Amino acid sequence: MSFCSRLFARSGSAWLACGAMNTPAARTTSDVHAPSSNTAAVLTIPAGDVISGIAWSYSAAPTGGALTVANGTTTVFSVEITAGGPGFFTFDPPLIGSPGSSLTITLAAGGSGISGKLNLLGRWGR
Repeated sequence: MSFCSRLFARSGSAWLACGAMNTPAARTTSDVHAPSSNTAAVLTIPAGDVISGIAWSYSAAPTGGALTVANGTTTVFSVEITAGGPGFFTFDPPLIGSPGSSLTITLAAGGSGISGKLNLLGRWGR
């Protein structure tokens, strides 16, 4: 099976999308979450949509800073974030939830007086 004929490849409990997706999704306010201080930033990606990257920032060094991606109820990506300021991750191949499952991206609350922001870098609709 060639690389291009494998549109989706299973990797653990997540699906990795291979090749170009059908339609780039227009940027909307649902691609950004900037809640008040000491509140988790959360983005929910509809089932079937594909993401190629995530950017985040904390206004100062967080207490318990973390970024996770869940496929349904299963965490498929998790990192600790220990410094303030911006950062990003790209996914190559891009991520897609299992059939019928949405992806939930969470930037943990940063602690008292610390604000976090979360942005999608790329999303395609199926």
